[in-house]
Amino acid sequence: MATVTFYGGAGGVTGSKHLVEVGGKRILFDCGTFQGLSDVRERNRSFPFAPESIDHVVLSHAHIDHCGMLPLLVKRGFTGSIFATPATVEVARHMLEDMAGIELSDVRYKKKHRIGAPDEREPLFDYDDVERVMNSFIKVPYVRDSGEWHPVCDTVDLKMYDAGHILGSAVCVLRSKETNCAIGYTGDLGALGVPLLYDPNIPEDNIETFISESTYGSRKHEALDEALDRLAEVINKVCKRGGKMIVPAFSLGRTQAIVYLLHKLTDNGRIPRFPIFVDSPLATDLTKVYKNHRNNYDEESWSDFSGEDDMPLSFRNLRYVGSRTESIGLNNKKGPFMIISASGMMTAGRVVHHLKHCLSDKKNAVFITGYQAEGTMGRRILEGAKSVDIHGARIPVRADVELVNELSAHADRSELQKYLENIKGLKQVVLVHGEPHQADDFKEQLQKAHPEWKITRPDEGDTITFC
Repeated sequence: MATVTFYGGAGGVTGSKHLVEVGGKRILFDCGTFQGLSDVRERNRSFPFAPESIDHVVLSHAHIDHCGMLPLLVKRGFTGSIFATPATVEVARHMLEDMAGIELSDVRYKKKHRIGAPDEREPLFDYDDVERVMNSFIKVPYVRDSGEWHPVCDTVDLKMYDAGHILGSAVCVLRSKETNCAIGYTGDLGALGVPLLYDPNIPEDNIETFISESTYGSRKHEALDEALDRLAEVINKVCKRGGKMIVPAFSLGRTQAIVYLLHKLTDNGRIPRFPIFVDSPLATDLTKVYKNHRNNYDEESWSDFSGEDDMPLSFRNLRYVGSRTESIGLNNKKGPFMIISASGMMTAGRVVHHLKHCLSDKKNAVFITGYQAEGTMGRRILEGAKSVDIHGARIPVRADVELVNELSAHADRSELQKYLENIKGLKQVVLVHGEPHQADDFKEQLQKAHPEWKITRPDEGDTITFC
């Protein structure tokens, strides 16, 4: 008998950890951090299983809520291999080193001001732990490049299909060599037509059980073309009134997609050629990784930017901001201009400083381009908060707040359903990575359409069987 136990990303959207026990091995799908309220973040200090008991990790992609606890896993005793696509390995280094830097900065601050208990003044992990993670990686190419199963161990094989979510993201399929039974895991599944990336690749194998994300399980995205029309309309309106536009965006994936679309809108004359700043050192580093992996771009990117020197993520009114001094200087600059900055949920980073200076002015606008978890400032602003606390000050929200969900890198409910309907031999669907109401709505929709499927929405600690 083979099982999966859910230790994160079940009944919520962060902290993905799904422990597969098959072929006598314990294989972890992802090892991510919890994000949101402070009591949730405290859960990142320990594991609900013994790290040394895990034989291997299969990493779907390098967003922190899927990979952020890998350094602590190796620090606490994990000695196995971590399987991921080549691009994910390269991206993961930047993401984890950035996280280690934040961790070390936080503990320095706590020590200086004597904040928290003594164990809270020590870093959970450091750069040496990140390096141990990097030394544990085994690169697995996409099926479109290899067409082969890759051994995880003597009893289990692995295939990686393009998930179309971010650079390097994969739909992971594990197969027991003993029973030939397979289980699939979407990781985070991309929306159709996302800029730069291929649409999600559907596995060609018979897979009886599939673990699927459900982030937008009760929502349907507007067509991207309609969203671009609305985006262009708002940008033109704010430019005419000399306002500033703040775009909180995840450094990985969302920033690059937004830059691509702004480049396209500018070249087509649909928006003015006004100053656009990417104010995130991590996003700047990750954009270089994107440029190194143009072989992973879809055909549309080559037709949109076909010139020899025409790069999708570079254009003349776009500037990547490096220094903190230059970042601070943007707060005194007159509009119109746009700042794209992390973090995407407005919980930390340079974007918080820009919001502090811009939210109270009705000439300005904030574009929300992705999911905002419960407990984050992004969620409060999205739900219509009249004011928010930033750095001890109460800041009124007078700027326009524009929701552009269509730029999300997550599939909507109809895209998720169509993807699952194309899986051969599917009998069991397990819904994770969604708030309960999203996952439950999606479960109800799927069950009506496919009464022959067994559909579950597990909570943390629940176990299901397959094979």
